[in-house]
Amino acid sequence: MIDNYLLEELVTFASEKTLAKTAEKLNVTQPTVTRGMQKLEDELGIQLFDRQPNRIILTDTGKLAAEKATEVLAVNRNFVQQLQNYAARQSVIKIASIAPGPLILLRVKSAAFSTQILIDEKFITPDQITTSLLNNENSIIISDQEIQTDQIESRYLGTENLYVNLDKFMYLAN
Repeated sequence: MIDNYLLEELVTFASEKTLAKTAEKLNVTQPTVTRGMQKLEDELGIQLFDRQPNRIILTDTGKLAAEKATEVLAVNRNFVQQLQNYAARQSVIKIASIAPGPLILLRVKSAAFSTQILIDEKFITPDQITTSLLNNENSIIISDQEIQTDQIESRYLGTENLYVNLDKFMYLAN
């Protein structure tokens, strides 16, 4: 199995184009990067770099490896984030909403619940609902639309009404 730091070095080298800039960006020495690149080639059993005097560049295979390494690192970060969100969700219920009304009511009533409730202050847009629930960012999202998937089930809670009380002598009452 290839270590993530080797993939990180490859991706950084692909963007920075030189060993010196790669080492600087990763806060390591240049020989450390060189050894890491050689170790990566040895583990893969293929040549990723075209080495010339005072110059090293990625081969076409190396460019493809850098693209795939970027994808692998993104998947690993997402994996860690999802697990951290899930673990946090086990002790705290995180609630979000697309409208302010339910959150105001929850703030008032949250002391009555036996479980710790964390109310997300930023509003969720309707297109973020599914992603937020599947990534375990929120336990509950209050929305105005029904969502039914294999992993998500929605329930009807009720309606929200807005009333405005205007005195008959106010300009806006006309």
